[in-house]
Amino acid sequence: MVMTAWEVAGLDKDYWCQHALDIRIRLAAAGYLGGDWGYSLTAPKVLYDIPDIMRADKMEITEIQLRDGDQRMTNCSTLTMSILTSVYPNADWERDDYGQLQVYAEHIQDNPDSPVDAVVEVGVGERVNILVPGKWHLFQGWRTIDHSKPRYSGHAFLVLADSSGNVEQILEATSRKDANGRKIGPRYKKTSLEQLKQEYKAGIYMAVLKEAA
Repeated sequence: MVMTAWEVAGLDKDYWCQHALDIRIRLAAAGYLGGDWGYSLTAPKVLYDIPDIMRADKMEITEIQLRDGDQRMTNCSTLTMSILTSVYPNADWERDDYGQLQVYAEHIQDNPDSPVDAVVEVGVGERVNILVPGKWHLFQGWRTIDHSKPRYSGHAFLVLADSSGNVEQILEATSRKDANGRKIGPRYKKTSLEQLKQEYKAGIYMAVLKEAA
């Protein structure tokens, strides 16, 4: 049975929602860290239950929910979707929000910032052009956007800004490999905004995340 992030933390939903966003993100992310989870672009799973309305989208819930014995795999968009829906359980998530957070192919040409649109529309984020000091942000970055091929290379992740408005920490699921050749999967990472701008030259979109829905 798939549980919610607050159940895993031993809390009820009301008490969970009283905690600061940073605490909710840290607790929700903890289950993905520690080496149990790897990376798969084509066969991702989620650790926590997702809103019922999202289950009716292109990917059936039986394909993404975690079961005993399932290989624990996720990817960048699935991880951010899982974390966001867990930390904002009272938000009015809709069916299309799942596709926007997953950046379905039909969104990319006209809406490469669809994950940012999703959190703005549901009321848990605000579109920004610079990092807000001390706050968590949702980022959608693009290394390549080539509609003629088509060829796309992008990445979704969460960014915590420090008190000066620089990058303090990133929470992501990455396909990069460790020393043993295994895709790393979920992790925290240190970097800088300048490094992000260098890597995602085809576009960076971000939303600062609100404390509550």
